[in-house]
This record gives sequence, C-alpha cells and structure tokens, in this order.
Amino acid sequence: MNELEEIVQLLYQATQEKRACRIQLAGEPLPRIIHPYGIYRTTRNKIMLAAWQERGFTKAGGQAGYRNLNVTRLDFAEALDYHFSPRTDFNPHDSLYAEWVFHI
Repeated sequence: MNELEEIVQLLYQATQEKRACRIQLAGEPLPRIIHPYGIYRTTRNKIMLAAWQERGFTKAGGQAGYRNLNVTRLDFAEALDYHFSPRTDFNPHDSLYAEWVFHI
C-alpha cells in the first residue's frame, strides 16, 4: 500500500468513527485540524476530501468552515483523540459531489 492509500484508509476510518484529524497538504506551512465528512469524485474526475476545518492553515482568512481539499495534495494525516458531531447543514446530495467514495 502506498502512502496516499494509507492516508485514504485513515480518513475512511476517522470518518466512520467521527474522529477529528490533523492533516498537512503539500506546500502549506502549517497543518489543518479537520472533521472528515468523506471523499468524493468531482464532475472533472478530481478526488476530493470534504471536511469541516476547525482550525489551522487556510486561505479563507482563518475562519472555520467547509473545505474541499484535493486528496492528491495530502502529505500527512493523523486521527486525533476526540470525536466530532456532524453538522446539520452538511448535504451529501449537493451537486458538487458527483460520486461519493464514502461519506458520513
């Protein structure tokens, strides 16, 4: 299994257990703390991670919020020792998500 497959497996397990994760994307100076909601394919065949970002590096002015992150840019992922409750405004049927690999 390669490193990216291991990261996807970790994110799958964390999604099922609703555990927060620390992730690092290539080229970013700081990690992100996220609540993984799932991995999906876009209409342009990109594989993306849908997540609620609690804190960490962002170009969105430091605000918490939903992020759609390119899975191929993930350098590191670690499940943390605490659980999250899924947000009630998460909509897995949104047209943004062409095809789910998995989701909460």
